[in-house]
Amino acid sequence: MKALKALVIVTVSLFMAALAMPGCGGNPEAKAAVDQAVGLIGSSQPLLEDLLSLDARFNTLGTRFVNVEDTITEGKSLAEMALMDVDELEARYTQARDLLQEVADMKGAGDYAGYARLALAAVELELEAMALNRELLTDVWDMLDVLPLAQSQEQLSYYIGEIQRLTTEVSDLLQQGADAALEADRYYKEQGL
Repeated sequence: MKALKALVIVTVSLFMAALAMPGCGGNPEAKAAVDQAVGLIGSSQPLLEDLLSLDARFNTLGTRFVNVEDTITEGKSLAEMALMDVDELEARYTQARDLLQEVADMKGAGDYAGYARLALAAVELELEAMALNRELLTDVWDMLDVLPLAQSQEQLSYYIGEIQRLTTEVSDLLQQGADAALEADRYYKEQGL
């Protein structure tokens, strides 16, 4: 999960840097749509930081409470808060994606259209990661439901395996997103947008 934290920060930072550079000239409508997408992504930073905080609390969940019931209650509360953050992030990134798609399809958008296509790749990867993150949180919730009934670690092995698999997939998607954001950033700079 620590790799996930680092990649979330790197991906968001790179993508925000790629989008936040001041544009010069060009199509004002395309620039306005890109700027609006930047605002949506920039406003997501506190939600991402909250997710990282919740993740840190998840990582110490089993050590903070003596009894299983308190651990389950706290774990479900953390999962519920994280799911709310993921829902809001997904809504903002979906709006950003739609704005970037509009620019990519816009006649006369010039280099902004090329940039929007590259930025879309990063946003799409982030959205895929969010969907998997939702699935991961659902698996955590389900595991907490069966925890009181489990008589051994082996009975939880399905959930543990799924959580590990999803964590790896989310990390991979975030790395791909970081790479896509770097490519969009290079294009932005090269075109002098």
